[in-house]
Amino acid sequence: MPDVAAAAAQINLAPAPVVFLDTCVLLDIVRAPLRDAAANVQAATELLTGATKVPPTIYSVIACPTPTEWAAHIDEAIQECEKAVKSVSAVSDSCAFVGLTALGPIPPDLPTLPDKLRELSENLLGAAILLDKEADALARAIDRLIGGRKPARPGGQGGKDAVILEHAVSLVDALLPGGFVLRRLFVSSNTGDFATAKITGIHPDIRLSFDPPRDIGYFISLSSAVASLKAGGWVP
Repeated sequence: MPDVAAAAAQINLAPAPVVFLDTCVLLDIVRAPLRDAAANVQAATELLTGATKVPPTIYSVIACPTPTEWAAHIDEAIQECEKAVKSVSAVSDSCAFVGLTALGPIPPDLPTLPDKLRELSENLLGAAILLDKEADALARAIDRLIGGRKPARPGGQGGKDAVILEHAVSLVDALLPGGFVLRRLFVSSNTGDFATAKITGIHPDIRLSFDPPRDIGYFISLSSAVASLKAGGWVP
């Protein structure tokens, strides 16, 4: 588990875009079938391909709360996926009962989909650089908690999100003096804590931390982040 300085040095040795992942987007891979978000599965496979190349074509980065949060919520995500899988047969049967064209034969290996998506999510988690705790980032996260500034909330909620956010900020601060000029993206589908109400732009409490010179782009899904990277010429 490298500290921020070691991670920045590693990235600057073989520069590639950096994408910070919060826990939600890793779980979203498994939730994708129920949430009509198959594009997130494709994006996850592409990020995993890039992150595991030598040298990497992208660096995925996570902070210390993420593995624990992932483990605490992965079973719920699997249950969502299992619900989607079970609905496929029900949709096909329902079509036949009302005179609509039934779906084609249900693939016999369809029940393995939740396990396959869990594996993909876990592999992307494992391929990421897991940052060790950094004192300055933790101090800023505590300041957000005390002040009730997003992604923290009044009453002391959102501490883990604040820790994830501030470690992303610290890594960018460590990258820039080494001449890093490539994209840095922060991906979280937790729009209630990271975004402005009713839109998907970053919340004003966070914007100053993401504005130039850090220039961290905020995205609400893996699919939108990867689409932006590809539009700029990135190849997994």
